[in-house]
Amino acid sequence: MKRLLSSLFNTIIQNTLLFPVITFLAITTLVFTLWHKSIEDYHIWTKQQLRQAGDISTQEFNTTIKGEIIRLENIKKRLEFSNGDYHQFWDSDVNILLEQSNSIKFVEWIDSAMVIRKINPLKGNEAALKLDISKISYRKKEWIMHSIDSSINITPWSKMTQGGHAFLIDIPTYYENKFQGTVTAGMDFTESFNKFSTKLKDYCIEVRDNEGTLFYEFNAEKKVVKDASFSYKSELTIDYLDKQLWNVKLYPTNDLLFLTNKRAFINYTLLFGIILSLLISMLIYFYIKSLKATARALKINTKLANVNTRLKQEKQKADQASKAKTDFLSNMSHEIRTPLHAILGFIQVLKEGNIQQEDKEYVHLMERSSNNLLTIVNDILEIHKIESGTVTIEEQLFCPSLKLKELVETYEYLFKEKGLYLNLDLTKSDGLYVVSDMSKYSQIITNLLKNALKFTLKGGITVLYKEERIAQKLRLRISIKDSGIGISKSKLATIFERFTQIDSSLKKQHEGSGLGLAISKDFADLLDGSITVKSELDKGSEFIFTAMLNISQHNTLQIIETFENLKLPNLKVLVVDDNTVNVIVLKKLLEDIDIHVDSATNGQIAIEQFRSKNYNLIFMDIHMPQMDGYEATEIIRKEDNEIIIIGLSANVTSTAIQKAMDSGMNNYITKPFTKERLYKLLLNYFS
Repeated sequence: MKRLLSSLFNTIIQNTLLFPVITFLAITTLVFTLWHKSIEDYHIWTKQQLRQAGDISTQEFNTTIKGEIIRLENIKKRLEFSNGDYHQFWDSDVNILLEQSNSIKFVEWIDSAMVIRKINPLKGNEAALKLDISKISYRKKEWIMHSIDSSINITPWSKMTQGGHAFLIDIPTYYENKFQGTVTAGMDFTESFNKFSTKLKDYCIEVRDNEGTLFYEFNAEKKVVKDASFSYKSELTIDYLDKQLWNVKLYPTNDLLFLTNKRAFINYTLLFGIILSLLISMLIYFYIKSLKATARALKINTKLANVNTRLKQEKQKADQASKAKTDFLSNMSHEIRTPLHAILGFIQVLKEGNIQQEDKEYVHLMERSSNNLLTIVNDILEIHKIESGTVTIEEQLFCPSLKLKELVETYEYLFKEKGLYLNLDLTKSDGLYVVSDMSKYSQIITNLLKNALKFTLKGGITVLYKEERIAQKLRLRISIKDSGIGISKSKLATIFERFTQIDSSLKKQHEGSGLGLAISKDFADLLDGSITVKSELDKGSEFIFTAMLNISQHNTLQIIETFENLKLPNLKVLVVDDNTVNVIVLKKLLEDIDIHVDSATNGQIAIEQFRSKNYNLIFMDIHMPQMDGYEATEIIRKEDNEIIIIGLSANVTSTAIQKAMDSGMNNYITKPFTKERLYKLLLNYFS
């Protein structure tokens, strides 16, 4: 049995793809099965709710209409009972009726000659008084038919002579043994229907007259029609003589069908499950590859021990293998950024949604894990840039002391959560502005603060800022001193090396890739400075960061950007991307600030939509079927030099960015990106 298990394990190890593929298929099948069952149950529940709401609405609308008609019939009965003497009380009783009814807007007396003799209220309806309705095409025939039949006549939704729209309800009146005229009212049921409809906030309601004219709708802006089964239809018989039928339709809104906590959680769980299964499979795949690599390395080390004369040659091979490993990890990091973009985007959507407290904790854990993975990916890419010599200084105007204060305030809550203090001393700052790379400056500070937080269990951290003007240069000295576990003297010389941890026993207690300090040191060199460390085991460490930056000639305060009330309702945007998940994320972030968004799945479709509509902005993916983003941008630029085109890609190489600019794009944003970065870009062009 042991031999069989050993043989099976060796077979799996030899076939690198077999076990990851089996794992992925098994987990994905389970996720899809659970998701499909949940969706079916949810659809059944939604349809039941829709049917119940539709039946109640139809009954309520029918009751409302009949109730208003009964009010008019009471006036008719008084006229018939009094043989017309009731006309002397017409004004007072009709005015009381108008005050009591939300639907009746005016009441008329139309005599047998088809002339409007009375109308209440008179104000605003003067144009209808003494109007001969026999000259109105849609009124004459039906009015005469119902007068002969003595049945109630209800017109379609019609434009009134005195302005506005209403239904006209004619109640034929007979006394002294002959037809005398009709008690006629102009009705608009909107207010009465709204009183009931407000209780159905999760539904969109439409009511149309017998001619198909839409005269009442509720929650129209939230209307969602998934398919025919997700709608409710019924008919109200309004006029039996003319066989007039009103159509009542109900549809589920976004809140009920898509954005409720239950449905959203089902969909996001599916997405997270698929991504998780993919990541687990990749982890297994790389683990098996690492086992093979380890086996090969052990074999090589055995040979090296026996052949000392080949030590130098084998060391060179090891260095080449290390460089190949870095290149490989950089390429994989690039590929991982695309699914990470979707994960982080949906996390932002979940955070802004109305989810339960327990689900918020899950989302927080998802966000923290995703950001940790993104940090590692970005660190690997930065190492790749540094090794390839493509890192450059991007000059920007900023104040180092203010930026330091901003970063300290940003991370202060993390220290408080851990029960630590975080003190900042800016007493030796003149608040001077410089022109340098704010991003690299910020990343150095961030790495040092997070490093101090990670290895400090009690006490806290003190940040001391000093600046000194030397000619047109500003010399910075920033000290970050903690009361943490400290670093032994034997490890001080290696902490700035890549993929290095202070102690292997701490790897289970502290997250990280071992790249943060290495990247920070390289960035400090680019800023004409350095990073040094003083430390004593069990007493804490002090990291000192220095830089020499160019002082700005302009004493200009920077504008603090805020996106809290950002709304751009007049902006029309086209998102071009063949990845459906990416489109969903970007559309949600844009629609949250009232932007109208259309989408296209390739460059050819994007050009057709561009020619048919006037867009202010196009987000253009690079790699797409049929026609890529470069070619589509070049064609659009030949026809329009004003439209803003922003490239979208997970490719962060300078070659890709330069090619995008050369094709005619105005800017380029790499995946994954935060909504703050997206909104800042929008403000740059449409503030």
